[in-house]
Amino acid sequence: MKNGKKVFWGVLFLIGAVALLVGKLGYFGGLNFWTILITIGLIGFLVEGIVDRSFGMILFALAFLIIVHDKLLGLEAITPMPVLGAAFLGTIGLDMLFPKKKWKKHMNMEHKAINEETKEQSMDGEHVYFQVTFGEAVRYVTSNNLKNVNAQCNFGSLEIYLNNACLKEGQAVVNVDCSFGQTVLYVPGNWNVVQQAKATLGGIEEKGYHSPDGQNTLIVAGSVSFGAIEIRYI
Repeated sequence: MKNGKKVFWGVLFLIGAVALLVGKLGYFGGLNFWTILITIGLIGFLVEGIVDRSFGMILFALAFLIIVHDKLLGLEAITPMPVLGAAFLGTIGLDMLFPKKKWKKHMNMEHKAINEETKEQSMDGEHVYFQVTFGEAVRYVTSNNLKNVNAQCNFGSLEIYLNNACLKEGQAVVNVDCSFGQTVLYVPGNWNVVQQAKATLGGIEEKGYHSPDGQNTLIVAGSVSFGAIEIRYI
């Protein structure tokens, strides 16, 4: 997979080099170095968004490509705010019409307890699934044999407490899909955390005291775009 990414970006930069030379000859509206560089990055985000099926990444990459090349494309009338607004609304609509369902098969409804007043939810079992869209939620994982947590947060805030969970065979995976929102994971300070999530126009941050004892490992995977993932040690 890593070699594939290197090949992809290598080919993309070679195409950029050719485009820069051709642009200097008067073609493509005389594209300059920075325009070529920005375009390469945006095309990379676009392809990554298609692979990850991230509507926000796809639409905003297209929107910024239009903004960068509006004169060349003759689309100055819709830049910058109209096309950005369209990307924002389009992301909301597509996320609502085509939610990611690949994790829902792991959802165990028999082990769920919800407090409707506080919107707090507790869940146990090997596989747990949480989803928040346009709202805020607090979730507690109380499993004695946790294997994976799948968390989807779009246009909202999701807090997940893992301090009362026991990992199956000392290891578990948290898959996070966060777009235009914030997902906070509360993790015991003696757990080892392996951060594998990808951030695109977003951030992943660790906070708090961390002293792993080697007994438990939590892998944080998934992706965040236009948002943030926080790992807070408690």
